Amino acid sequence: MQVKDIMVKNLISVAPEATLSTALSKMRQNKINQLLVIDNDKFYGILELKKIVTKDVDPSTTKVASLSINVPTVDINVDVESVAELLLKSGLRAIPVTYGTKVIGIVAEMDFMKIAKSFIKQDVNAVEISSPAEYVAKGSIIGKARRIMLDNNVSRVPVVDKNKVVGIVSMLDLAKVLEGKESMPARGGLLREAGAKEKIRTKETLVDAVMKPAVVMDMKTTASQVIDAMKNSEEVILVDNEKINIVTPKDVLELLLAAPKEQVYVQITGMRDESIEFKAAMDVELDNFVQKMSKVVGHIEYLVLHVDRMHKQGTKEKYSIRAHFKTSLGLAIAHCWGWKPVDVINDVFNTLQGEVTRKHDRKGYDKKHRRIKERY
Repeated sequence: MQVKDIMVKNLISVAPEATLSTALSKMRQNKINQLLVIDNDKFYGILELKKIVTKDVDPSTTKVASLSINVPTVDINVDVESVAELLLKSGLRAIPVTYGTKVIGIVAEMDFMKIAKSFIKQDVNAVEISSPAEYVAKGSIIGKARRIMLDNNVSRVPVVDKNKVVGIVSMLDLAKVLEGKESMPARGGLLREAGAKEKIRTKETLVDAVMKPAVVMDMKTTASQVIDAMKNSEEVILVDNEKINIVTPKDVLELLLAAPKEQVYVQITGMRDESIEFKAAMDVELDNFVQKMSKVVGHIEYLVLHVDRMHKQGTKEKYSIRAHFKTSLGLAIAHCWGWKPVDVINDVFNTLQGEVTRKHDRKGYDKKHRRIKERY
């Protein structure tokens, strides 16, 4: 299947000299997280919502050109697997599609939900592609959700009230705060009226004012059912008592790429122009981990690692690594982050090893307990 079969042809764009307020308005109206930046039919780049909400700028005066970025493009005839891999490696949520030198479409993560079910096994459990969710309590300030997004490199944060998921806050919802065009309840019950000159700040606004209803499903839900739900929602929350996981389009893309490669059980995505030291450390730790786990579990079904580079602090970059490890004992999940990439690698593998070891020990205890019961 080629990218032209799933791309969106209705292009929504903004001029580089337009203000960020104009761009935010278009993003909210069309429920998109990225805009093509086009100047007199010439492709200038892409403006990402994430770039806007993570910067302390005045949207009413800052120009689009100051935050737009150059991005790779794909030809109309490229296969969808290559585009999915490019989305994961680049960290982008959408990529422009070209015919010759002209941009004629755009393909986003959500467009893959149209075809994802044809690439996966129907009996795959949704929890296998989920990750533990960082969440905020109802009544928290929006700044807390924004901080979680920045620190953990995520775009959505569930809102919880008495151990129940009551909503979710996304980057698009933060745009409401930046625009400051709606009345927002704040600490102390104060209201900022629509059209007020003073910008509504993330330190004042409550998550209750901007959160939207969340799609919540049981942990036993299949990946196929989650994908159906994600055709109309950018995320699905999985719950089991007090445990809260989240599935995003990137998780589905990872599953899509892993599906055709049944003989390759180790997959790493997101590795771009990393240092030789980083790659060497990843190879060494990966080999050591697989060797250790092979002795414990016997059969490894797959190990998927996704690497993200997050915001900078001086010359340093923060790293985020997510992992899904499926063995005969079940699924182990890890998500770690930090400023030293080698330490993050070690943290991820230590977390996975700890989960697998606990499951292995539990399985041994259950067998022994059954033998004792049978004996008596």
